[in-house]
Amino acid sequence: MTDNAFELLEPQDDRSEEPAPLQGVADRVRYTLQPVSPDHAFRARLRDSLAMAARHQQAQRLMAVKRGEPGWGWLLGAAALGSAAGVLAVMWRSRGQTHKTAAPAQVRN
Repeated sequence: MTDNAFELLEPQDDRSEEPAPLQGVADRVRYTLQPVSPDHAFRARLRDSLAMAARHQQAQRLMAVKRGEPGWGWLLGAAALGSAAGVLAVMWRSRGQTHKTAAPAQVRN
């Protein structure tokens, strides 16, 4: 809790209209919870741990952006290449068939 939270628990004159059960809870909380300040070594470990977690999270985000979904450009390029190959195959086949039909068939006796 912050110092402001403990100030809220202090009895004040303007709170005289508060119901007695709430004042009793506030008194028990004030008695039970004592302000503490963490050890310097604990704060240093916590700071280092939080910094490492932030770096780890940032690296994960960067990897997710790099991996991401496959680009639509590659997919569209592959589809266009496949279509072009199909069109060329049809044209090549039809061209071969027109040459066969264009040449008159000679029958030898």
